[in-house]
Amino acid sequence: MALLLVACGGGGDDGGGGKAYVEPKGEATEQIEISAKNFSFTPDKIKAKPGIAEITLESTAGLHDLVFANGYQGFQLEVGTGDSDSKKIDLAKGTYTFYCSLPGHRAQGMEGTITVK
Repeated sequence: MALLLVACGGGGDDGGGGKAYVEPKGEATEQIEISAKNFSFTPDKIKAKPGIAEITLESTAGLHDLVFANGYQGFQLEVGTGDSDSKKIDLAKGTYTFYCSLPGHRAQGMEGTITVK
């Protein structure tokens, strides 16, 4: 599964891949759970507080990843049907767009936002 995701990942957009992401140290003060299916995230509009959060991505259908378009370069979660993946992230105030970088997924509407206030 991991080989397939690596081979399909990095859809050429500005998120994921490239620079290695370094998880923040410390406890997560917030849990963000996102479900992925063909071709959407649920929820796709998320509100969070600044600080360390743990983002968990679960796939209910298909292969997907989650990367950010603005900020958090190199952050990437990868899943296949029935799988989950999670990482901690240190959220700063702002609005961040996340999306699936697999070819064609974002174009079909597979993106969302996290607003941090």
